Amino acid sequence: MVTDENKQKIVEAGALPLYVKLLSPEFDESAQNEAVHGLWMLASKYRDIIHEPGCLDGRFIISAA
Repeated sequence: MVTDENKQKIVEAGALPLYVKLLSPEFDESAQNEAVHGLWMLASKYRDIIHEPGCLDGRFIISAA
């Protein structure tokens, strides 16, 4: 279980840009799905995630299989 304290540590460690990078088409669907899951999990605590470049700007589209 990821606690709010751990979420804070993940964000402070600089994970957001890494998750965004995993959304790019150069990574396979499995990596993209894990990135989306990670961002979703963090967004439950950090509403400011929408300000992270690339997170919610529509640059990448993930198709549901």
